[in-house]
Amino acid sequence: MKKFLFTCFLAPVCLIGSTSFLSQVAQSPGADFPHRSVSNREGETLPDNLPGRLYLELATSVAADSLDLRFWDHLVSDRMTVNPGIPISVPAIEGNMFEGSRSYYVFEVPLPQVDSYGFFSIGRGKNTLGKHWFYFPSDRVRLRADLLSGSLIFGGPDADFYRLQHEVDLAFKEVQFNTDPVLFSSSDSFLQDSLTAKLWEQSQTKPEDLYVKMRLINSSEAAWSEFEQFVELPWLGHPAMEVLDRYVGKISQERLELVETGIRGRLLFQGINKAELAWPLIQNDPSKLAKVREWVDGYFLKEITYSYPQLAQGVYQWSLMGSMALRKPIQQVFAALPNPLREEVIAFYILDNFNRMEDRLPDIIAQNLPLVESPWIIERLNHLLETGQKEFVPTGMLKEDGNVLDPNLIKGKTLLIHFWINGCKFCLYDHQTVMKELSAKFQNDPNVLILTVNADPDAQTWKMGLESGDYTSPEELNTWVPKGSGILETYGIHSFPQKMIIGPDGKVRLQTIDRMDTEELYRRLMEVSKSSPSTISPLNP
Repeated sequence: MKKFLFTCFLAPVCLIGSTSFLSQVAQSPGADFPHRSVSNREGETLPDNLPGRLYLELATSVAADSLDLRFWDHLVSDRMTVNPGIPISVPAIEGNMFEGSRSYYVFEVPLPQVDSYGFFSIGRGKNTLGKHWFYFPSDRVRLRADLLSGSLIFGGPDADFYRLQHEVDLAFKEVQFNTDPVLFSSSDSFLQDSLTAKLWEQSQTKPEDLYVKMRLINSSEAAWSEFEQFVELPWLGHPAMEVLDRYVGKISQERLELVETGIRGRLLFQGINKAELAWPLIQNDPSKLAKVREWVDGYFLKEITYSYPQLAQGVYQWSLMGSMALRKPIQQVFAALPNPLREEVIAFYILDNFNRMEDRLPDIIAQNLPLVESPWIIERLNHLLETGQKEFVPTGMLKEDGNVLDPNLIKGKTLLIHFWINGCKFCLYDHQTVMKELSAKFQNDPNVLILTVNADPDAQTWKMGLESGDYTSPEELNTWVPKGSGILETYGIHSFPQKMIIGPDGKVRLQTIDRMDTEELYRRLMEVSKSSPSTISPLNP
């Protein structure tokens, strides 16, 4: 559909008459919007091999000079330690009336190449437009978003696939919106102040036809009731599956199965989290354990041929519960799973927990590698081993004066590296209760050096933290590494606080996010400092 636009530029009159003097602008969005994505103005069919592209318009009512995207070729968890992905910041271009994008910022990005399908998340600041959506590298899709009104509309040859994923997200959000919120607490101490107690009382008296009200889960029995209520509705009856049914025949079977895998994963993950809270009761009651197993079996995991991050995480948590209940090594539980699910669960297990495994890591990797087939997982696991065995190099570490840290300052010393960020309450507590005292203990020790690494996005924020004295001490060698670079990238540092111990030989002896008190860290530092390299394995604290 076209409309006439009277065009007045610098000429003293508006040109109107024959079509040669008319600006013809397509309606956007309008009836011919999908057609314009595959044909030019004269109706000539465009080539089939156009590169994959994501085109997005964002209403100018919200200031936006860039858009945040993150792409993954493989995704088994949304945790940065497991799958950091590839972040892309896309600059904004002001739209124009000739392309129907006036009053919108325009963002365009080519879709990265992947073997089959990938994942991406898209947002602006705290506003998420799509999280962990599937994509194919040849897809061409157009989105228009208005963050104030909450609208998101689609166009382009592959619009249905992305509209489906958006509608599935909405189905989950609507279910959550209409479900009573739950508070898991072993006591009602949160009701001690009068205002909170009054609001709680008020919420319990509202009519249930319109209002939701919080339920307090304060025991394993109550948690089990919560799980039973959740599993009453089979996953096939979830509103998201009703959305999926509407797209049968509109998109390919492969794309439908991908989205279905995501729905199964999200629901399994939600249910397993509820079952975990009732675990003290479940593990001592065979009938309850059997009911959970029957519910999990209803997801037909052996038939799943695709992946989704919450699916891998949910199956891992269930495998852990099965390992405890059956008193079997978790590797034996993994072995019973089909691939690709099995290897993705293994990837999540090791990549999410490697900085807790300490000297057990090489054995754990050796036990699980025979169960893995995908090259990318094999590469990641081998990289973990190699990183721990290589000599530590202080890459990208900047001192307070802005100069790069000289490696000679740390050569031959035992290092305790403490990673932190501003605003992290655990980092704050760790400094006040552990690091401050430990730094004083080793202040005059020529063989042991306490070194801190800040991972804030900019140096100014780091220096503000230093000046506060809340996170570091003057006795420590304080450095900054830009977020996601240098040793942060090399050693997969995404969680804070975190610690590493480096031996005098430059080998990593410990990398952990587990909290240790002053005495424990002191003991480990003294052991490493006094032991010869030949008596300690590369990852043995």
